[in-house]
Amino acid sequence: MKKQSDKESSKTIAPLKGEASRTTCRPTCPLFRCSKNALVVVTRFYRGKPRKVILCRWVGDLCVGAKCQYAYCVKRAMLPDGTCGLGLRERRVKDLLKEIEEEEFGRDVKSILTKRFGKRDMLLE
Repeated sequence: MKKQSDKESSKTIAPLKGEASRTTCRPTCPLFRCSKNALVVVTRFYRGKPRKVILCRWVGDLCVGAKCQYAYCVKRAMLPDGTCGLGLRERRVKDLLKEIEEEEFGRDVKSILTKRFGKRDMLLE
């Protein structure tokens, strides 16, 4: 019986769907800004390879990102806990043809749509 309890305790709990997509806002994002205008992009070499590093001129050290009180997002997507709200959104873009197939339209509505958008042979069946 102890072996079963050991196996259960050794299992790691998988993150929830919402937590898996959560990412913190980073200063490398093009929408990330500093209200003090203190962000500077500097190229530093690490093991012979150039890397872009974001520095804060106000503090004189690396930018801490969403933890800073002066950090904000241009699209106002940064949440209070520092996660990116754009990453949490699920974009549901439906194709026009799929939308028409899902909904049952009459023949006259389908003919109007085909005249407007082309693709007559795909819509009329």
